[in-house]
Formats: sequence, structure tokens, C-alpha cells
Amino acid sequence: TYEVATACALAIGADKLICIIDGPILDENGCHISFLPVQEADMLIRQRAEQSEIAAKYVKAFAEEDLTCLGHNDFIAAAHSSQNRQTLNGAHNPTFQNGVGFDNGNGLSGEQGFAIGGQERLSRLNGYLSELAAAAFVCRGGVRRVHLLDGTIGGVLLLELFKRDGMGTMVASDLYEGARMAKVTDLAGIKQIIKPLEESGTLVRRTDDELLKAIDSFAVMEREGQIIACAALFPFFKEKCGEVACIAVSPECRGQGQGDKLLDYIEKKASSLRLDRLFLLTTRTADWFVRRGFTECSIDMIPDERRKKINLSRKSKYYVKKLVADGSGITADRAFK
Repeated sequence: TYEVATACALAIGADKLICIIDGPILDENGCHISFLPVQEADMLIRQRAEQSEIAAKYVKAFAEEDLTCLGHNDFIAAAHSSQNRQTLNGAHNPTFQNGVGFDNGNGLSGEQGFAIGGQERLSRLNGYLSELAAAAFVCRGGVRRVHLLDGTIGGVLLLELFKRDGMGTMVASDLYEGARMAKVTDLAGIKQIIKPLEESGTLVRRTDDELLKAIDSFAVMEREGQIIACAALFPFFKEKCGEVACIAVSPECRGQGQGDKLLDYIEKKASSLRLDRLFLLTTRTADWFVRRGFTECSIDMIPDERRKKINLSRKSKYYVKKLVADGSGITADRAFK
């Protein structure tokens, strides 16, 4: 079934492949993994390869340098570029010949698909590595997203497709197109996006020095070398919460879901830092945040350190969102260590 499913997905150039498995995909702490960029799925398979013959054959087929030559954010950005996608999914992919190295139908089957043979019976014991390897295989072949769903949950398919945060594990090559933590060289691009919003009073004005000091707290969305959206996450570790600030999308990219993607990225970054909730101050865009799970709260919910710096004359409203436990493949990086 996996050979047929993966072969069909690759042959028709599917955007999405959905697989029903017999349980959840968990991390080493027993927590459900809700999202894995294909690069991190690849790394996870390599780390556990000795637990599964199929995973070991996947590792053998794909040279490690295929993915490790790219950083996490570089990979996501490259995967979105059609030119780079061709490189990743073409030149970097090995060519498989039937019967060479993959006997008994286990592992990679010629150039058709990814077969897991009878290994699904062992999947629960090895953390569904065979299925995860199949997901990574098709993502590296051009399929943008693979959903691995726990079939023991009633209505799991509907829950995955219609709940905002889903239910299963998504392996994806494009979910956060170009999303990454900001660098000093992004300062000009960030200023260009937020300047009109500062002039209209939607955002608080920040000097160049203030932006530079906070640059490690910013995340940006990049497309073809241009910054098209930005947002900031300021963690308050003592209170286990974080402030979302300065969300802005360039005018020509509004209405394309870039704000949603960046907010998702910020939420998963906050979860990876073990923050329990996010809060924000806003004067004009409350409805947008309410539709994304934020609820209005009192100023008492804001950490004391932040509360002392609030400009009450702006008459901001305060919103908070409780976060679920980290289930992403996004890890805390230099900005917060």
C-alpha cells in the first residue's frame, strides 16, 4: 500500500499525501510531534536508523550531505523556490534501480515508490519509522506535505483537515516558506515593512537602535531575497509567557496567508521554549487575533516587567492565548539561549 500510495503521489505531483497509521509519532520524551520540516524528519530517521531496517535503507539511499549541507531555515527557503526545488528534488535525489539493494519489497522500490513490506507490524515498536521514512521520501521527491494520522482516534481525518492545529504529524517541505529568525542584514527590510504602520499609529515607533537591539527577537518571512513579513517574540521566562509584537506584512503580499504562517511559526517557537501562553497589545487588529485563538484579558495578565513600560495613552487592548505543549520540529536557537 505504501509503495502504491507514494508512487501515485510522486507521479501526479501531489501537494499532499495522507496516511493512516496505527498510533501517534512521538519524540524521545513521549510527546506527540505535530510538525516536522522534512530536514528534521530526515535527521530523526537517521538518529533512529538502527531501530528499523527500512529506516536504515532510507539513510543508505540518501547521502547525509544531501540535507545537512543546508541549514534548517535555508532548507525551507530553498524548498519553496522552484529553481532550488528542482535541485533538491532532482540532482540531490539518488536514482533507484529495481532490485539493487532493496530486496523482498522492503525499502525503496525502483523509481516507483517507497515500500515498507511487512514492517508495519513492527512500526509501533520503532516509533513508526517506516512510515516516517516514506513521508520524508515523498517530500524529497516533490510532495509538499504528508500527514501521518493516528487511525485509532475517531474522526481523525476530519479533525486533521478542519482543526486549525490538526491532530496528526505533518511532514512538510513548504509550510514555513522562508520563515526564519532575523539577522542584522534584515534591518532595512523590516523597517520598510513596519514604517507605514508606525506612521498610521498601528505600531509603536522604534528607533534604529531599538530595532537593532531587538533584532534577535524578530522572525521574518523571506521570498526571493526580499523580506515580505515580520513579527517579534519577546519571552518572559519567569512567567513562562511571551509577547507577540510588530506583526506586519508587506502590502503586495497581504491576503495571501503570510501573517498566519508567521504567527504559526512564532507560536511553535514559543512552544519550543516551553512557554505556556502568548500575549499581545493591540489598538486596531483585535478581530484578526481573536479569529486565531486569542481572547481579551485584563492588564493583570501582563508580566510586571512589561506592564511598567506600557504607554496607557495608546489605550491598547490586551489579548492572551494558551499554548499547547511543543509538538513541532522547530528548536530554540541563538536568539533565546
